[in-house]
Amino acid sequence: MADGFAFMLFETSAWIIGLWRRSMKNRTVWLYMAFVFLSNFSTILYFLTVYLEFVGFSMVAISGMMIAYQVSKFALEIPTGYIADRFGRKISGLVGIAGMLGYYAALLLIRSPLLLIGAFALKGFAVACVSGSIEAIYIDSVSQDQLVRLNVVERFVFYASYALSACVGGFISSEGAYFIGLSADIFTMVLTLLVVACIPETKGKGSAAASMSQISPRMIWTAIAGNGTLRSAFVMDCSQAFAFVALEDFFSLLLAARGMGAVASGMTIAVQLLVSASIGFIVPSVIAHVDKRLFARICGIIRLILAALFLTPFIPVDLLPVFYVLQTVAYSLFAPIKYSIFQNAADSSMRCSLISVQSQMVAVGAVLFYLLNAVLSSAAGIRVVLLVALGISSLVYIPALFRLTSQRT
Repeated sequence: MADGFAFMLFETSAWIIGLWRRSMKNRTVWLYMAFVFLSNFSTILYFLTVYLEFVGFSMVAISGMMIAYQVSKFALEIPTGYIADRFGRKISGLVGIAGMLGYYAALLLIRSPLLLIGAFALKGFAVACVSGSIEAIYIDSVSQDQLVRLNVVERFVFYASYALSACVGGFISSEGAYFIGLSADIFTMVLTLLVVACIPETKGKGSAAASMSQISPRMIWTAIAGNGTLRSAFVMDCSQAFAFVALEDFFSLLLAARGMGAVASGMTIAVQLLVSASIGFIVPSVIAHVDKRLFARICGIIRLILAALFLTPFIPVDLLPVFYVLQTVAYSLFAPIKYSIFQNAADSSMRCSLISVQSQMVAVGAVLFYLLNAVLSSAAGIRVVLLVALGISSLVYIPALFRLTSQRT
């Protein structure tokens, strides 16, 4: 058994080195990985509400800003994806990053609640413009058989950036150095703009009948209606968000209700990020030796079971962080398979629009949960509401998972 584990480590290490060497030959790949790291580095996320209160905004005003962001992002996901497919993915990405620079500048300089609500709406527009645009260029620059392997690297870079942001943001918040944090985020976004400017735009590799200049909303919906794989993926995204987005939002509150402090919550999140960043490197070695469809189904169901155990009140409190981290492991193991199936099914000429629809499905799932929470929260606590949501989600998620994995991976 030890020999087998050592062989797997050796095989994985050799694969990482080989993948890195091959990737460095593709300029778009390493520029995209730099984009992923820089665009997800944001110290402001970890002290935003504290900062807004510090400069004098009420909780009502802060809530209005958050609502403006969510509504703007939700409403503009599909239109901006359509614009990117029709007028160019790189242009869409550059416009979005410029919008983020405007948002950070507004946080630093503006003290009017109404103007900052507008800045948060600008952030929603910016995020919608960036969503899927640069990713689509990257996807068109690699072969489909490389996509699963490179997705592993992408996830590592994403979580590494996220973890570093948490560490730096936490230190900045503890020191009250808000100006330094915002300045660092602005500088990082300028670097992101420069990186995207260097990424070469690519032509879509989809069907010749659907050039980027001919894409219309009707074509997008027709493509979805006629593709069972896309429909299953979108149902999975929506049902998964219905159960898991709020689980992440209320994670610290759930642990606090069981008597665990902020330090324990922070350590659990740190471990989760570390595991999420690292687990992907063993995925290629694992899925190369198993039935991918069966493996994805098992991991998807195990994740639901672990989440249910995390929410169950009679589980010993010391095991809660373990279940939370393990459900992340289960997701990290099968996410690259789902990703590959979706990208194989997506026509390259409308890839940005389809990724935008995917993002909207996540938003729909989250909104549906908060509507459910509004109805049930007065009669039941958040733990019960989350368990109900997980049960409802499972009834939709599992059939969609089985339909999706009936396709070739």
